[in-house]
Amino acid sequence: MSPYRYQLTNEEFRKEWSVQHNKPMSRATFWRRKTWAQEHYPQWRKVFLFDGRIDLKEYQKFESFYSEKQYEAHQDPHLKILEEM
Repeated sequence: MSPYRYQLTNEEFRKEWSVQHNKPMSRATFWRRKTWAQEHYPQWRKVFLFDGRIDLKEYQKFESFYSEKQYEAHQDPHLKILEEM
């Protein structure tokens, strides 16, 4: 992949993901993440562009947001109570 290219199609994105993470990303996983982004991530239109491309720079920001929310969802409820005090 060219270091100057930062917008990929769905297929190119999943292929690049497979190379970098040593495991394939299925279409279902891709669509689940896109749906989750549409429901929870305020800037999702910057990630999943209108023409079907994915902006890699914005996807990295989304991935950080997604990871943080997944961590919070699986956090021990006792810790949540202590943080609120």
